[in-house]
Amino acid sequence: MVYISYILLYLRRALCVVILCAMAWQQWNTFLRYQERFASPIQYTKQNYDNDSGTRYGTRFTEVKKMFTSPTRMNYVAEVGETYVLSEGHFALTQYYLAPNLILRNNVPCDTIICNLYNTLHLDPSLDVHLQNGWHIVKDFNNGIIILAK
Repeated sequence: MVYISYILLYLRRALCVVILCAMAWQQWNTFLRYQERFASPIQYTKQNYDNDSGTRYGTRFTEVKKMFTSPTRMNYVAEVGETYVLSEGHFALTQYYLAPNLILRNNVPCDTIICNLYNTLHLDPSLDVHLQNGWHIVKDFNNGIIILAK
């Protein structure tokens, strides 16, 4: 009776090993069959780097970062008529790409304004409140980013 229980225990363990080996073999065959579809991380990075919308958005600020070498406080003015979600997203990305500059909103007193015109790209002097009230264009980067100062 004792020998039968040892034999059953041995058979159970052997069956588990056989099942595990079969599962590993199946996984290996699946990998070999689809190996060309698995993208290598280096190849994926080379193909997709700079292709996402956030990175493309940030390339607009490279010249602005060169202009402000030391941390500066700036007021942020967005595109007129943007949706709330789009406006908040652009504001957050602008803060991210212009860090360590302090980008503020809601008319906090500052000597510099950064206009982020994502759709129209240029200010209309006849319609812009800032240009009518003593502000002037310091630099227009011709990509929708415009710096105003008093």
